[in-house]
Amino acid sequence: MNSKISKTIRVLFSVTALTGTAMLLSASKPAWAEPEQRGLTGTWLVTVQQIDCKALTNIGLPFQSLLTFGRDGTLIETTANTGFAPGQRGPGHGFWERTRHDEFRAVSEAFIIFTTPAHGPVPEFDMGRQRIDQSIEYAGGEHFSSDAAITFTDPSGTVLRSGCASATGTRLDE
Repeated sequence: MNSKISKTIRVLFSVTALTGTAMLLSASKPAWAEPEQRGLTGTWLVTVQQIDCKALTNIGLPFQSLLTFGRDGTLIETTANTGFAPGQRGPGHGFWERTRHDEFRAVSEAFIIFTTPAHGPVPEFDMGRQRIDQSIEYAGGEHFSSDAAITFTDPSGTVLRSGCASATGTRLDE
């Protein structure tokens, strides 16, 4: 092999290696992954407090939920609300959108798979759906706060009851 071909092969190999390394480094932390660039995108640990909509007083103890906001505007959520019997409520699916610079709207629905009778301070939950429509204020970085309207419907869509909640979210990072 002559030296000119050998040198060309070495240069091509070096360029390919450098390009591959640069791609790996940029893929490890894209610009949208920085908190100030991604907004709500990512997964959040959320502490929820149910509220009496008229008296604006707390109802019961706070509980936690997980919300995952996709870059494409999709939303997946699950809750640890002990008001539901184990397996009674499925995960929520929905969407989110920016309404102003630092404000968002998120809507999710989850199936209530079976009816449970009231027990203690926990009301009866009928089979149907739960819809959560929340207004989120994002101050940037790792935290948000929200207020939500919650509606429970039977399988045909008839409203059974509604309620309110407030929440705070903390981003789960790598």
